[in-house]
Amino acid sequence: MSRSFFLTQLERRGVRLAAGPQAYLLGTFEVESVMRAVGAPRAAPEEACWAMIGEGMYLDRSATLEQAMPIFEKTGAVFLPVVRLASGEAPPELRGALFQVDALRAYNRALAATAAEEHS
Repeated sequence: MSRSFFLTQLERRGVRLAAGPQAYLLGTFEVESVMRAVGAPRAAPEEACWAMIGEGMYLDRSATLEQAMPIFEKTGAVFLPVVRLASGEAPPELRGALFQVDALRAYNRALAATAAEEHS
């Protein structure tokens, strides 16, 4: 499929308008802005988070929902731990957990806002 020069330039910058807002919006949310922080109400159990981190199943705090959603789909996990990766040999710092339901809720609100803006 051939794309215009304009769309090609936007895609190089990470903006994918050709696929519509639903594809673009997921990349606009960093998981840290949607996650439940450690100690917050209804936070994920820390023990379960550390077990998942030990298995390599976690997200960096700067990851986006675009990166997180396929992991939810593949693993069937209800939540994914969110960490701040340390340099060197230091262990990651547990920041919280991204729950799939919260990710979907944020995405749905953004879709509704985009649709309202397009039709106003």
